[in-house]
Amino acid sequence: MNVTSTPLSLNEIRFYFTRAAVGAGTPFGIGEVFTAASMHLAFLGIDPARAAASALSSLITGQSCTSLALRDDDNIIHVESRRPLEVSALYAGPVAADRLFIEAGYGSESRFRIHRVDQPLIVAGAVAATGIENARIVVSWTKGCGSPARMDLNGDIASLTGMQENVEHPSGPATVDLLLTSLDSGKPLTTGLTRSIVQGRSRAIQHGVEMDSLSRATVMAFFNRTLVPTSHLSRETGAGTGAEDSD
Repeated sequence: MNVTSTPLSLNEIRFYFTRAAVGAGTPFGIGEVFTAASMHLAFLGIDPARAAASALSSLITGQSCTSLALRDDDNIIHVESRRPLEVSALYAGPVAADRLFIEAGYGSESRFRIHRVDQPLIVAGAVAATGIENARIVVSWTKGCGSPARMDLNGDIASLTGMQENVEHPSGPATVDLLLTSLDSGKPLTTGLTRSIVQGRSRAIQHGVEMDSLSRATVMAFFNRTLVPTSHLSRETGAGTGAEDSD
């Protein structure tokens, strides 16, 4: 990974990533959820820029779709694209988070399946950002190479398997399964890399978040799409860089 010399602070991530999503064509609210997902990936020790750049690029090139459909089949809630395209993780993340909040209120086991997501890590980050504490949430998918990726979330503590490798070697779309159960469900926990979201947030606040330089540049390119270029008129009226204040 080509790490940038200057890490981004959480405030900078919040500012740039939200507007980068807008630059890719999303509403501001979708951008905010996308940013929360990216920040929580950072809290889990995963470079958020690589996943973010991948998801933004899939959306802007028309590879992924923003129009999603939900259906209930055999006690599994399915999320699918309405078109023959991949599902955009920027839109699948908020859908997954909202449904988890609803289902967690019932206190019963629930299963979700999001078909052909362009960047599963963004969905995992959105789930981690929900902050649901009274349930256990498992997010899993199989990568193109056949190896599994999984996040087992119990409140603040996440057990991770194969997720960092998914960043280093992206393998295209994947079907993401989500399982919502009670904390005392008796289902075995994943034996993987253990991370604390609270500790990860504290580290990010103190030291910032290091990112792959090329991926960060891609995110910033999407942010730049939201900037309004200066003109002779804007300079005369006091707007834009190098403005002449006429007040």
